[in-house]
Amino acid sequence: MTAPLDATDLYHTGIVVPDIEIWKSRMTEVAGHRWTETLSARLPVRLADGDRTLDLRYTYSLDAPHIELVEEIPGTPWTATAHLATHHLGYFCDDLTTTSKRLSESGFALEACALIDGAPSVFAYHLAPSGVRIEIVDRARIPDLAAYLRAKASP
Repeated sequence: MTAPLDATDLYHTGIVVPDIEIWKSRMTEVAGHRWTETLSARLPVRLADGDRTLDLRYTYSLDAPHIELVEEIPGTPWTATAHLATHHLGYFCDDLTTTSKRLSESGFALEACALIDGAPSVFAYHLAPSGVRIEIVDRARIPDLAAYLRAKASP
């Protein structure tokens, strides 16, 4: 049986931060990162304690290897830790439902996922008992990452 993920589909490392604008500036100062505009999406999300609609704010670095900064939402998986560290590894996948099921079978429990018409869609977070978190993203949502990042680049 093949692995649920393909290593070549790893496209970003996510970090949850208390203030996205401060951390965009800070990472530019220390490493020269350039960023997309700060993006936002109001999405219905399934969490362990039920479905909620959340206002997600995030940005991607334009240069590889890509970093995604996500602004924290207390009381959700998007809560910043006292010592900011990698929050998740983001992989593209071709079949979100099947990949999510295979990750669960591999010991990475479903932690959160976006919902469209009540069904998992767009992305899903899976968490291993060790704390390693994987985000899978439907490749059809961002079929050309370079073009997506150019279109979202900050002016």
